[in-house]
Amino acid sequence: MRSKELELQGNFTQTVVAVLAHDLRQPFATLVMTADMLKHTKKPMSADEMHLLFEGLRNTASKSMELLDGLLYWVKSTDDSYTIKAQPLLLHDLIHEANSLYLYDQLNKHITLYNIVPERQLIYAHKEMLQFINRNILSNATKYSPTGGIIGVTCSEDEDWITVAFTDQGNGMTTTQLKALFYMKDDCTNTSNHLKSAGIAMSICRDMILKMNGKIWAESTPGEGAAFYYAVPNKPL
Repeated sequence: MRSKELELQGNFTQTVVAVLAHDLRQPFATLVMTADMLKHTKKPMSADEMHLLFEGLRNTASKSMELLDGLLYWVKSTDDSYTIKAQPLLLHDLIHEANSLYLYDQLNKHITLYNIVPERQLIYAHKEMLQFINRNILSNATKYSPTGGIIGVTCSEDEDWITVAFTDQGNGMTTTQLKALFYMKDDCTNTSNHLKSAGIAMSICRDMILKMNGKIWAESTPGEGAAFYYAVPNKPL
C-alpha cells in the first residue's frame, strides 16, 4: 500500500512539474523577450504597433493565468475531500468564452471558428474544469491549424450523454500519437515536444472529465486534421 501511495505521489509531482516546465515556461519567456525588445529598441513605435504589442502581451498573460487557474483546480480535485459541484451551464457561451483567449492567434492566422452549438444548449459540469478542457482543445486546434483553417464546434445529446465535438484542419496525428495523447509519457517515439506538451495538459483534461463521470477521446488521420470529443452525463451529478 505504501509503495502504491508513493508511486501515485510521484506521478502527481511529475505531472505538475511537467506542466510548469512545458506550458508555463513559454509564456513567461515570451514576456521576457518582449520586454527586452522594448528596452533595446531605438525606433519609436506607432500607436498601431503599440496596440498590437500590448494586445499580444495581454493575450500571453491571460493564457498563463487561465492555465494556472486550471492547474490549481486540478490539484484541489486530487484531494479526496474535494467535492465536484456540477451546475447547468450554457455550452455555446462557454465555447465563446474559452475561445476568447485565442482570438489574437486566430486573427493572425486567419482562422475561423464556427460555434454551431445551439445558444440555449445546457451542459451539466464543473465550470472551471470544463473550461480548462475547452481551452486546451481550442488551444491545440488553433496551434496546429493551417493559415486560413477552420475550427468547428458541435454537440449532440441523447438521454444519457451530451457529447461535444471539436474539429480542425491541422496535420493530424498518427495512431501512436493518439494512444499517447491523454497519458503523459516521456518515452513515446515519434512524438514532438509540442505534442508531448499537449499530452501533459490532455492527461489533466482526462482526469478532470473522469471526475465528472465523463469521457474524452480523439480521432485523427495524418494529413486530415483531428477531431476531439468529450461527453458528460445528461443530468446533474
